Amino acid sequence: MPHLNLLTVFNPSNYGRSGYVTVPWQAIAPQLQIPPTEIVLSDLRDLSQTPIKAQIDRVDPEDPSRDVLLFHLSQPIPAGSQDDVFASAFIRIDKGQPLPTQLGEPSLEVVYGSDGRERGVRFVNNRLIVWFNLIPAPEDNGRNWFSGSATSVQLDHQEILDPFPAAKGEWLGQEPEKRCMQVSAIQLPGTPHPKSPYYQVSLYNHTYRLVAQSSGPVRASITIASEPFDYMGVDPQTGQNRHLVCELYRVISLYTGADYLIEELFVKGKPKNPDDRIADAPEVVYLPFGVHYFAHMNLGQTQDIEQVFPVPDWFAVGSTAPPYAAYGLATNLHIEAIAHPHEGNLNCFSWQLLPGTSVKCLHLFMRDQPEGFDAKVGHYWYELIYDPLRAEIYQDIGKSQQSLVGIGNRQ
Repeated sequence: MPHLNLLTVFNPSNYGRSGYVTVPWQAIAPQLQIPPTEIVLSDLRDLSQTPIKAQIDRVDPEDPSRDVLLFHLSQPIPAGSQDDVFASAFIRIDKGQPLPTQLGEPSLEVVYGSDGRERGVRFVNNRLIVWFNLIPAPEDNGRNWFSGSATSVQLDHQEILDPFPAAKGEWLGQEPEKRCMQVSAIQLPGTPHPKSPYYQVSLYNHTYRLVAQSSGPVRASITIASEPFDYMGVDPQTGQNRHLVCELYRVISLYTGADYLIEELFVKGKPKNPDDRIADAPEVVYLPFGVHYFAHMNLGQTQDIEQVFPVPDWFAVGSTAPPYAAYGLATNLHIEAIAHPHEGNLNCFSWQLLPGTSVKCLHLFMRDQPEGFDAKVGHYWYELIYDPLRAEIYQDIGKSQQSLVGIGNRQ
């Protein structure tokens, strides 16, 4: 029997699920021996071997361990178990020609200034058009506090950050302060000398640089990095005080057909000087950090922010008047605090996440859904953040066939 390369897919839920699957590419590439540009995936249940949407992204050119294989399962796979005892599906990996580009796939456009530097990125799929700003002053004036924020989000071709004029077809005169997804500041562990509980870095008025970009049938994605900042504190890996030069990395992705963006964040530090290097210690240090987010959205009168306890990992806020614009956040870290209104402004709100070395957030945009939008945020939190579909390499053909028989019996 010819050798097959297979991925085993696990559904941790007690109901059938479809959706996106992410696999670390470096963990499976040596066994496959297939160039990334020639990877073709198909569902083993599909006898016609119709290719499924898949792509391989390079997230950080300096760190191949962050490369990922992403694919989309359009048909639900059977229920599985939390402990990954039962496989729910098998994906065949072959060498061939990937799917050609199709109309409606997510795309991005990087816009450059006259100085050759990136000013912003335009994301597009069949639901969202998002302008993400990389510089502090997009209008080239004194209003220099917009860096690292989405200053326009169109849901089904209507602006969601200032929805009332947009609902009337008015594009001029919209709120100039509108923005969301802005990381206004981050907090790192404080220094022992002088003793400080935390070290705060403001980012709203500092430029980001583009590190990587990719687009394909699954998602359009960018990796951006903040301006470097100095940090003197304890290395979490060695326990020693070090002088590091750090950057906040943000990986922002728009998936096919999604009404949300997903971003992943981490802080990467490197020794400031040769004297700051430690023998046998990694060159790159990933520091724990807390995130401060800020948003300015003209939602008018809103309901109280809905948040679930004792697991405060998501919230939703929505307008009580048509067109019922709403925003939701889901994250893998606990939300420590929410301020709404922010500093007395009803159109502003901010929130802070507890520290972690890796942060993942989902930013959801909704309209014309006066009831139940908070439940939608919670559902996305569960399936896309807390317990996503998982996959790993699997090549034992005999066991695979036995497992598939078991799956058929359970359906």
